[in-house]
Amino acid sequence: MQTTISQISMLTFKIEKDGKKFHAYCKELKGCHTFGDTKAEAIKNLKNAVSLYIEDEVESQTISPLMKRKQHVKI
Repeated sequence: MQTTISQISMLTFKIEKDGKKFHAYCKELKGCHTFGDTKAEAIKNLKNAVSLYIEDEVESQTISPLMKRKQHVKI
């Protein structure tokens, strides 16, 4: 039986006031930006954006620089 252990990279969420809205982005995922009327809404929207970003990478088999650093160890 094989078990795969993956190193997990941390993602950084940045929230900045932009006029009357909040701009939220993940600096490790190029182009992953969103907005919200409140900080809470911006964070909720960013979590959804990150999920869709990663789902798209898996489906298209695209490997970002973030994912290239991922290491696997088989036991």
